[in-house]
Amino acid sequence: MNTDFDAIVVGSGPSGAHAALSLVRAGATVAVVDVGHVDREYARLIPDRPFSAIRRSDPEQRRYFLGDRLEGVATRAGTAGAQLTPPRQFIVRDADERLPFRSSTLRPMQSLALGGLGAGWGAGCATYDPGELRRVGLAPDEFARYYDAVAADIGISGTAADDVGSDVAAVRHLQQPLDLDSNASAIMRVYARHRQKLHARGFRLGRLPMAVLTAPLDDRQPNPYHDMDFWSDHGESVYRPAQTIRRLQGEPGFAYVAGQLAERFVEEADTVTLLMRDLSSGNRQSFRCRYLVLAAGAINTARLALRSLGAYDTRVPILCNPYTYMPAVNLPMLGRPAADRRHSLAQLTALFEPPDAPDECLVTNLFSYRSLLLFKLVAQIPLPPRLGLLAARLLVTSLVIAGIHHPDTPSPLRYVELKRRGSHSDELEAECQWSAEEVRTRRRRERQLAKRFLLLRCVPIGVVRPAHGASLHYAGTLPYDDRDRPLTCTPEGRLRGTRMVYVADGSPWRYLPAKGLTLTLMANARRVGELVARGIGRDVA
Repeated sequence: MNTDFDAIVVGSGPSGAHAALSLVRAGATVAVVDVGHVDREYARLIPDRPFSAIRRSDPEQRRYFLGDRLEGVATRAGTAGAQLTPPRQFIVRDADERLPFRSSTLRPMQSLALGGLGAGWGAGCATYDPGELRRVGLAPDEFARYYDAVAADIGISGTAADDVGSDVAAVRHLQQPLDLDSNASAIMRVYARHRQKLHARGFRLGRLPMAVLTAPLDDRQPNPYHDMDFWSDHGESVYRPAQTIRRLQGEPGFAYVAGQLAERFVEEADTVTLLMRDLSSGNRQSFRCRYLVLAAGAINTARLALRSLGAYDTRVPILCNPYTYMPAVNLPMLGRPAADRRHSLAQLTALFEPPDAPDECLVTNLFSYRSLLLFKLVAQIPLPPRLGLLAARLLVTSLVIAGIHHPDTPSPLRYVELKRRGSHSDELEAECQWSAEEVRTRRRRERQLAKRFLLLRCVPIGVVRPAHGASLHYAGTLPYDDRDRPLTCTPEGRLRGTRMVYVADGSPWRYLPAKGLTLTLMANARRVGELVARGIGRDVA
């Protein structure tokens, strides 16, 4: 048997990085195949200083806040990634061209970056409870150790001691939680006064565990509270999968192969061949391995599997959390100054169990608004620009953005399929429709949630429903199934119709909770990596 590697992992996002880490630690020879875009334009320009100091004094700030091509001003309003800052726009570079996708009802964000969507994720690290894991298709009994392993490696700050901790922070190795900003502190004071009433109405509020350091870890530094988390990665306090890939590059038997677009795989008697295209030369090349691990994200893992298995014009399901955001004015902070020291990411998280369906928990992450710049806020205010700017300046210290995630389940109304486009190309098409009853239910629950916000003295001033896909949470395209059915995965993660191809991302999930999925993606990738390592004959510690 002649192979280049024991295992090849396609994709360097959260799933790919942690599947590779698991395999390397077991002693396997591993390659991660990736396009691997990075920002070589703006990162070097951004000072390691607070947002307020930069705004006052840096003569170069226009370049990275607005972009050399004003790409920070050009809007993708209503689409996934509409708020990407210029230093983060490498995440979507070339994706529309290289990963053709057509739909009028689903507008996802796809990435060819080093770290995938994890290069710009919000760092929320909620754990799933046993019921959620079972609905996803994962065995709860074994899962805690994978959560703990990821937490020890990436660093998670949070607490299990508040009103949501037992539901979202079921891991060991937690660092101290991040400090709250002025807005969130004011909300928590009101919450404490109305806690019992809100609990009786199915609403609980607390800290969201975050993959953000509050104490040093390896060569990474604690968050400096500069409010620049949407712009820079100074000190690497926020975990990015690229950090894991860079660490693995120092390990024997590991190779990071960038500039390659994986196109298809061919399984032979005892090897798998991955066929790739070198994007700099256009040449095709291939690697052989004993096991192939697909971790390109639910959409593009499905693309690879459908193409490789010749399953054109075949519908497979897709899951994507419906997402709404609701700007609100926090009355106790209206017109008051806010402390300058803060981070930019989610400050708090709320769990809401609807009275008619307590198992269908909604999750709302609460953000303050400052470093995404006032001109973007002015564009959303229905006033002439000058008045809109005055209103924005008045509101900015009290503005709360509530990002509301709903759970998702499979439906015949929501699917993707691969279509041929000529003799040498193809394109994914998607349809994501919602029944009238589903839409009514979501909106009723959002109204119920808005009433709970009023008890917190947060007054909603609008509802924004971006195009479906804006949650950036995708799963379910190759679902787990105990039955031997085409285009499904075994409970272990092996792709049916193959013997040596495994799926380590969210493609096999049968349910998508409203909680952020990234921590569970990384934990499950560790599990799949261990299973593959055992197949190779490697000992797993």
